[in-house]
Amino acid sequence: MRVHHVAFLSLALMAAPAVAFAQIGGSTLMQDAGALMGGASGSGLVGKLPVPQVTDDSALSYLKAARSALASGKKGLAQEALERAESRLLTRDVAPSQAGAPSTDPSISEISKALQALASGQTSTALQVVDALIAKM
Repeated sequence: MRVHHVAFLSLALMAAPAVAFAQIGGSTLMQDAGALMGGASGSGLVGKLPVPQVTDDSALSYLKAARSALASGKKGLAQEALERAESRLLTRDVAPSQAGAPSTDPSISEISKALQALASGQTSTALQVVDALIAKM
């Protein structure tokens, strides 16, 4: 009998809308995992994200992809491109004793600002931050 309850619960959970949570800037955002490519419905970031198409795996390429996505209203694609740009900047060579030290690259905090603006529905602010980052690189 217990197996039937577990199977029913599993089916019920799969049928429910997919919702994910993210921690950004100290506040929890509810994310709609079903809003792909066109961006999130309402404010916040999306959960399951499309992969940006870039020519190389550099932070600059991902920032350009984020800019294009922001300009065309594709919040999910912009979020993923920003996160990948941030990852490229965080990947750096340091001495093993410095591995736990946070990066001091100001571009990382700027990408965080762009992600926070995107999460709060301020697409134009996110676009301005991304444009400034691209101009610096």
